[in-house]
Amino acid sequence: MERYTSLKELLDQNKGDILRETMSRLKILPQSPYYDFLVRTDEGQRRFRIWMNLVIGSLQDEQGRESFFVDTERVGYARAVDGFNVEDVFQLYRVFHEVFWEILQEAMAANKISLLNNYREVSELTQILFRAASIIASSFLRTREEMITEKVSHLQKLYSFTQEIVTTFNLEEIADHILRKVASFFGVEAGTLVIYRGQRVQEVYGHPTGKEVSAVMPVVEKTLTEGIPLFVDEAGDIYREIDHFDLKRMVSVPIQVHRHCYGILTLYNESRGFKFTSKEIELLYQFIYIMGVALENAFMLEEIEQGRQELRLLTNKMISLQEEERRRLAEDIHDTLAQTLTGIGYKVQVCKELLKKNPELLLGQFDSLIENINHAIDQSREIISSLRPDLIDTMGLVPALQRHIDNFAQETSIKVITHLPKRVKLSSEISISLFRVAQEALMNVYKHAEVKMAEITLTNDDQNIILVVADNGKGFDVSRGTFRKKGQSTLGLLSMKERLKAMGGTLTIKAEINRGCRIEAKIPLSDEVGHRGKPS
Repeated sequence: MERYTSLKELLDQNKGDILRETMSRLKILPQSPYYDFLVRTDEGQRRFRIWMNLVIGSLQDEQGRESFFVDTERVGYARAVDGFNVEDVFQLYRVFHEVFWEILQEAMAANKISLLNNYREVSELTQILFRAASIIASSFLRTREEMITEKVSHLQKLYSFTQEIVTTFNLEEIADHILRKVASFFGVEAGTLVIYRGQRVQEVYGHPTGKEVSAVMPVVEKTLTEGIPLFVDEAGDIYREIDHFDLKRMVSVPIQVHRHCYGILTLYNESRGFKFTSKEIELLYQFIYIMGVALENAFMLEEIEQGRQELRLLTNKMISLQEEERRRLAEDIHDTLAQTLTGIGYKVQVCKELLKKNPELLLGQFDSLIENINHAIDQSREIISSLRPDLIDTMGLVPALQRHIDNFAQETSIKVITHLPKRVKLSSEISISLFRVAQEALMNVYKHAEVKMAEITLTNDDQNIILVVADNGKGFDVSRGTFRKKGQSTLGLLSMKERLKAMGGTLTIKAEINRGCRIEAKIPLSDEVGHRGKPS
């Protein structure tokens, strides 16, 4: 039976299998541009073969390792410039290491290679991949700093994480690695890692694997509640001060990053106490930080991606909204005030001519001129009111709403049924926010609902002030994503949402196709506002 004389020979002889299996596993991962590049393009396949040959060549001598590291730094730069995610590049390392290890185990099972005789090469290859992954992280940090400032902090933390567990992002493998290393480092018999998502337990891991963890859960729950490390002495008593006693039976520490708790790490002995002082807790915090960053990256990635689209849409559209408002204002001034002022200018010229030729007619012209001037004043007030309704500051929200509704009904022929209190005392910020929501919602009714009637209600429930704008028009399908569509109406909805969010409020939209739309704006009445913000 043929036996391999070295790990390098094993990898050389199985390069085809490694390529096929690696590509097969990349295909089943969540889709990404980098995986598509590797799996679906000739260049990606060619690049992977070069990379794999360099990895194998790095086992030959120092020159081979240096060639691999130089190429790794160059590729890291290229991948960053191409816009690929460093997480996806790390996944390639993880998958390759996983495939290599399975091929090694198969060869060992078939008695084709001895791990004992080739341990040095196995360890060397693992270290080479660790260093290469660190080079990749460092390269991404340097080259993508200006391109993706938003992710710089994330990549810096990820770089620290990769120094220990660079080849995997699998939660179970990370947990097993951390528990084994920490338990061994501090000389304890067992450990548990409880992962939380919000206040709910997501996963519980024990070391040794399969060990019953129910006995430590009361301390874990207490640690989560208090948010600080807890220490259990040999008698079973719980303390918060680490220096209260030298020997601990159990140490339970929250995994906290950026003031958020992702889980609880517990180390314990069942038979005897172990030394754990301030020096040890500082060392433990290094492991805690690595674990916290890894969990934070995994949990936050989806939320960041979901929020990014809304933020990008709102930001990109804001400039065009400002320009549109300037254009509308310019048109209003041109169509109204500018023409009226032009007419006044002509009247003044006529008066000058009459002063010379027919002074008896001046009185009538002056009366007409005064009417034009008063008309210009009214037009100026209307333009100013469209920018910020003066009634909000002088009379309050309800009169301002009523005047806007009356003007809206007159201009659009849409009847608006109102349910408004006689008066309401609110801060200027809350009043203008609710007014703008009503203004935008009515405009959406006019543009999209295709109805002749709408309804506005202003109420409170002792804790919140609530504005509702409803219609029975053509509606739309909310389940398809209100804020993911492009267009001016979408921007209006996003603007409402962000305006209310800034006030601590919420925007709720209920709509169905051909069954109308209901927009509810709710703003909490804080203690500061509550005594004066209650409609009466």
